[in-house]
Amino acid sequence: MPRKRIMTVGVEYTSFLLSIMFVSLTSTLANKKCHSRLGYHDPATFDLYSCAWCYDFLFSVNGKTLSASIHEPYLRETDQTIADYYLVPDITDNGNFSRICSTLTNDECKRWHACCMNAHDCCGRQLSAPPVTNGTCARTWDGWGCWDDTPPSTSVYLSCPAYISFSIPTIQAEKTCVSDGTWQIRDGQPWTNYQPCLNFHELKTSVYIGIACSASSISLLFPALIIFLKYNSLRKQCRIRLHIHFFLALLLKEIASVLWGVLVTYDKLSNDSVYTTTLAQNTHWCKVLSFCKMFMKCSTYSWMFCEGFYLHQLLSNAFSPPRSLICISVFGWGIPLLSASLYSLVRVIYSDESCWTIYFQYTEWIMYTPNLVFIVANLLFLCNIVRILLTQMQSHPNEPSNFRRAVKATFVLIPLFGVHLFVTIYRIPISKTGGMEYERFTICIDNLQGFFVALIFCFLNNEVNGKLRRTWRRQVSERFTSRNRRMTLTLNQTMSLRSDIEFKSPKISRKDEERTSIVNGDHKRSDNSVVDV
Repeated sequence: MPRKRIMTVGVEYTSFLLSIMFVSLTSTLANKKCHSRLGYHDPATFDLYSCAWCYDFLFSVNGKTLSASIHEPYLRETDQTIADYYLVPDITDNGNFSRICSTLTNDECKRWHACCMNAHDCCGRQLSAPPVTNGTCARTWDGWGCWDDTPPSTSVYLSCPAYISFSIPTIQAEKTCVSDGTWQIRDGQPWTNYQPCLNFHELKTSVYIGIACSASSISLLFPALIIFLKYNSLRKQCRIRLHIHFFLALLLKEIASVLWGVLVTYDKLSNDSVYTTTLAQNTHWCKVLSFCKMFMKCSTYSWMFCEGFYLHQLLSNAFSPPRSLICISVFGWGIPLLSASLYSLVRVIYSDESCWTIYFQYTEWIMYTPNLVFIVANLLFLCNIVRILLTQMQSHPNEPSNFRRAVKATFVLIPLFGVHLFVTIYRIPISKTGGMEYERFTICIDNLQGFFVALIFCFLNNEVNGKLRRTWRRQVSERFTSRNRRMTLTLNQTMSLRSDIEFKSPKISRKDEERTSIVNGDHKRSDNSVVDV
């Protein structure tokens, strides 16, 4: 090969290597920058911009004296007596930090600091993530929350930040990546729907609805338990003993729900000071209540499964029904205790904040998995029970009452088996149209289960009603008999007292009576002549 040709190839290869190195260096430099709604910046500049906009987004509606600018990573203070000057929003600089916090209350300062720290962590998360894939919405910090890379035509959700007033972590904000691989734009800027986090009046209404439904369930579950425990003939039945466990789990779950709604959720929604709320303080009693709430909720699912398993065994093996409930009782309370304890242990180690209400990765599946298994198993039990009933109907095809009984049994078993909870497995986000209405419907379905179960299996049960009627009649008869006895005793005592008085009083002679009449001027002669005075 000619020497000139070799030199040309060498120059072309060197240029190719240099272009690769330039692209690689550019990509490396881009990967070392963090992205926000204002563009890409190095980590130090990003921290200043994000802190400035945290202040502006959190407190601009409160008429604070500082404001942020898109052109410079500072907070600008305006005074009528002096020229404008800037404060560096660096939370590591005690001087600037104190000066900025002097414009805020103590609670607001903590909120601003938490937002800055969240933005700083978001920058670190962006730098540690793999390179951005073409066609996806790039990871970003929107001023309140951190969002990862998102595929086109996808909506992603984030728990409402704790530093927003009146927000609760179980509600989520929404951000949409449109079909062209960019974040949804509104008013010329990338937009995130934080409206569910700010609409605390609607959330308060949902809390009221949940408390009312739970109170309705408690008002029937508590007397139902007393009735089952009062009558020994009922308490000896295996079916009733299962009902007692299930009713107790529902009752404790509703009590825990009411306490959580009043002491935690309502406190968060009605207190404008974020860091004095129960959730922010993350007290031990709040975490204990959270554990009890999770444990009781899981217990309702396990005892629904136990009810379904027992009835299925009773129908499929009529000649050998389960005789002992010890294993079932250990299973019904043990599995929920195990899952709730494991979940609590993971949260204490990895995410011990906000009374464990903020979702932490996929740890919720520690509880969700057994609950879903129990519901699916009960659905299979219900389908097999309906099959058995239909099979029995075929032996008497001309008896319409059999069909009515089968349909009635199917509908009656739905709340007992928890099959109705299938409609609440997927929850429409509140930010979607109809999301709030569906959320309230879900609250009613979940918290009224105890009301319908107690009504159907206790107060509408013929055996229970028969015992209640007999007890009522016996009490009425005893009261009537007791009243008659008291009246008879009183009458006898009166008659006896009168007899004693007549017996003990002195006898008055005939002459004494006449003398008394003369003194009173009432005496008359026998010949009807008036005595002259």
